[in-house]
Amino acid sequence: MLYLIQIGFFKITFWDILDILIVGYMMAQVYKLLKGSLGFNIFLGIVFVYAIWWLVTGLGMPLLSTILGQFISVGMIALLVLFQPELRRFLLLLGQSSVQSRFKFLAKYFYPRQAELDSHNPEKERLIREVLRALDHLADTKTGALVLFLYQSGIEGLYSSGIPMHAQISAQLLISVFNKESPLHDGAVIIGSQKILLASCVLPVSESPNIPQKLGLRHRAAVGITEVSDVIAVVVSEETGKISYIRGGQITQDIQTEWLHKVLTKVF
Repeated sequence: MLYLIQIGFFKITFWDILDILIVGYMMAQVYKLLKGSLGFNIFLGIVFVYAIWWLVTGLGMPLLSTILGQFISVGMIALLVLFQPELRRFLLLLGQSSVQSRFKFLAKYFYPRQAELDSHNPEKERLIREVLRALDHLADTKTGALVLFLYQSGIEGLYSSGIPMHAQISAQLLISVFNKESPLHDGAVIIGSQKILLASCVLPVSESPNIPQKLGLRHRAAVGITEVSDVIAVVVSEETGKISYIRGGQITQDIQTEWLHKVLTKVF
């Protein structure tokens, strides 16, 4: 076997370096996934308990070492329970990214003309303009709204009590759904496959401490659903009329619809 580095009888191969790089990348991704969430504080607590166990074991303190050892022996199960939302999000994003990248590659390779036509689809442009016209009206009238855009896969099982619509996208319909007198206004609208799929959907609320206190339940629900799925959420504030864009749990506040037009055109 070819050794890249050899110090005495300590030998490092190409596979050792690759192993270290992969583990380092995984640790960086875990840190990125947990940073800014309650899970990060839990993770630090577990690291602290492990460090104390290692210390008391080295100092020969059998009673405390046994107690902490019992805790650490079930650590993997505890990690699965405590970090269930983060693990779900990580695996979901990993699977969606893989499927999307494979599909794009195959589509460009086998159907280059179709990919070009899809990027200049006039119907897609019309539907995006209808959504933006509705958002402009809702913002001008300070009507609260929460709209989700699906562009990779569904989010079945992540919402509850949605009313099926499967309706054509139109500004008038979106405005009427979010009208304060409408029975459907108090939930999220889900748009996908060039249709308004559902209305009045209840979404999981984020517990992230990084969400500004001034933002309400709609924004927290938008952050919550984008933390566990790769969707785009757009929120119109009922208090200020400002439009916010949320993706991957990150909020971009006070955006203009022309900027949103560029984003939606790109991702769709």
